Amino acid sequence: MSDIYKGVSRRRVLQGMGLLAASSIFPLTFTPAFAEAEAPPNSDFNDVSKLLTDRENLPAEFSAALFAAFSKIDPDFSAKLARLRAYIDSNAINAGDLNARLAADHGVADLVALPGLILTGWYLGVAGSGDKAVCVAYVDALAYQDVADVLRPPSYAYGAYGSWAEKPV
Repeated sequence: MSDIYKGVSRRRVLQGMGLLAASSIFPLTFTPAFAEAEAPPNSDFNDVSKLLTDRENLPAEFSAALFAAFSKIDPDFSAKLARLRAYIDSNAINAGDLNARLAADHGVADLVALPGLILTGWYLGVAGSGDKAVCVAYVDALAYQDVADVLRPPSYAYGAYGSWAEKPV
């Protein structure tokens, strides 16, 4: 046996091969979706989001992650968002009337779905839909923040942790 392999057991070689095989299947690091947000903050997105959610303080990291995800899904997202904000500002529309006004105006027919997508992103933590859907957040989604005083961790299992495992009386 050559000097290179001296002191290396067959077990170590097999362990190394197993580790190499496992590393090709599983990613070596896990990063939250917020870390992938590369897009700079967008004032149109923030302002439209504040109007739609009726919240003044939205998490900046979550906002950046949503904007980045929407921009990655739809390259024209920024342009549509700018048009939506201009439409809202020029017509002094409140959130409650927005869908009806967009649906009635054929000049902005391509913007009708945009408020719903933005709200879905904020409340469910998912940007886009179908095959293009990107999960941006779970615990930080607004729907779970609204019920955080009752449901911990956010789930549909009511009662204390593990109470679902008890047999009914």
